[in-house]
Amino acid sequence: MGLFWAKYARALFQTDRAKLTASRATGLFSAFMTRSRYPNIQTLSRAGPTLRPRADPMNLFFVHPHTRNIGNDIIGFATSKLLYEIFGAATNIINIPAMQGPLFGGLVARQIYDMNRFADGVVVGGGNLFENGQISYDARAVQALNRPMLLIALSHGRIAGRDGALEDRTDAMHPDAIRHLVGRSTVALVRDIASQAILHELGVETEIGGCPTLFLPPNVNETTPDGDLMISLRHPSRMNVPPTLQWRIADDLRRLITALRVEFARPVRLACHDYFDLEFAAGFPEAVTVYFDDVHRYIAALRTCAMNICYRLHGFLPCLAFGTHGIHLSYDERGRSMIETAGMSSWDINLLEETDCVSAVMDRARDADRYRRLRSAAQPVIAELRETTMAGVQKFRAILDGAGAVEG
Repeated sequence: MGLFWAKYARALFQTDRAKLTASRATGLFSAFMTRSRYPNIQTLSRAGPTLRPRADPMNLFFVHPHTRNIGNDIIGFATSKLLYEIFGAATNIINIPAMQGPLFGGLVARQIYDMNRFADGVVVGGGNLFENGQISYDARAVQALNRPMLLIALSHGRIAGRDGALEDRTDAMHPDAIRHLVGRSTVALVRDIASQAILHELGVETEIGGCPTLFLPPNVNETTPDGDLMISLRHPSRMNVPPTLQWRIADDLRRLITALRVEFARPVRLACHDYFDLEFAAGFPEAVTVYFDDVHRYIAALRTCAMNICYRLHGFLPCLAFGTHGIHLSYDERGRSMIETAGMSSWDINLLEETDCVSAVMDRARDADRYRRLRSAAQPVIAELRETTMAGVQKFRAILDGAGAVEG
């Protein structure tokens, strides 16, 4: 009988020791997984997690338009430069299309799931994501996002209706979705005065930070190159203007090409920003068509052309940054407002009001000195926009440094 109890006691001891060993192993594994998932956590105690400085670069999921439009590409390029400036060159920027695709993209459930798993922070912008149907948005999924979010350089604007008066776009995000997106962000920066006013009417408060393309570095000595003349065109059918103005644009362009060749005796290139522009450019064999599908090639062309006449906002804004002689023709609220926000409204040509656009362009084409004076006067305004943007990004960085790697 004594032998039985001795064997029973030994078996209990061995069982308890096995449980203790398993418990220790489980604890070590749990601690390992916790540190792997949340690298800022040094120790776990009843007092809560203790943060340590990050040793690894941050992962920023960057949601922005991925379309056949070089304007969106240069916005993305300029925005990335700002992010690297604040977060460091080793930062991992994961580019995500704003529209949902077969594998990833958009602010939808599947993409938010990955952001919660891998991202330290989420950056959304810039461009026209409040409209154009350019972002896939699921409010329920965004509500589940547990990483800080920065909105940067977003724009919103009205278009010219049938009678030329401004009216709301039919493809704009629903006001409830806009309020939800801005409400879920930790920093919200819009591009221009009109965008801020429209969001204010929706009960949403934002700051104006301009467009990152304004902050690209200028040409060396800010000299105007002696290259070809360029026209950044847009297919009239893609312009939200009355039909009578759409038909007039084709006639204006043909007269403008002739006037430029006579006045300056230089080749004229038609810059296609979008795949659809190729059809329009093909109707003008007297000029050379050039299509941009690479942002570095596009930047080089803007830096080296003698002048760029822009039906495209993001043909003009980089020229304003570089010092290249640029002329802008506006046809909607958001473009016109951005030129005003940058301090260059007196240089803008409003297609809806100007009756002789060719004469207005040629007057500005002959007066490069006036452009340089206006550009110089606008530099403090642009510097203030950059300061606001950088302060917003720095605030976002500070939030991530403090709590970005800890849930909740």
